[in-house]
Amino acid sequence: MTIDRQNFVNHELIGLYATVVKSTNRDNIGLSGRIIDESRNLFTLESGGREKKTAKHGNTFEFRLPESNKVIIDGGLVVGRPEDRVTKRLRKWHNR
Repeated sequence: MTIDRQNFVNHELIGLYATVVKSTNRDNIGLSGRIIDESRNLFTLESGGREKKTAKHGNTFEFRLPESNKVIIDGGLVVGRPEDRVTKRLRKWHNR
């Protein structure tokens, strides 16, 4: 199954390009890079040869999908262990 806007939250996010578009911490806005690791509460982004960690909760991310589509989601929707999130069913989420 390919990743798209409808099934985005239930997919593996490592390897996708992400940008923080809204955050409770102003210093995080504009932070971008390829996701190289994911834990329960953090994304590790590789940007310019450096690793930067940012919290999922409190941030809104724009993800670039492989088909050049973009999806914007609240990081709170992806809080949780990646292996659990992939199998979890979500009631409803809105993509912008």
